[in-house]
Amino acid sequence: MYWYASGDLYDIAAYSFHIAQAQAFLDGNKRAAMAAGLAFLKLNGVKTNIELTMPLYNALIDIAERRLDCEGLAVLLRDLLA
Repeated sequence: MYWYASGDLYDIAAYSFHIAQAQAFLDGNKRAAMAAGLAFLKLNGVKTNIELTMPLYNALIDIAERRLDCEGLAVLLRDLLA
């Protein structure tokens, strides 16, 4: 398992939060963010499945509406995937 500072894989994957909030693209910021986070986890051996669609969708909406922060996303990813 990889570590960055004091974070684990889920903390690092939660940096996708910043992609969602940056609004760097005209469209698809939340989709790009979650694709990046999930791709990072998958490349590091974490299994994902289609049943996660709604919890992740709701998390991205919460990020967009500023109800979920980066640490909260890390906790959610850890709870869903660990």
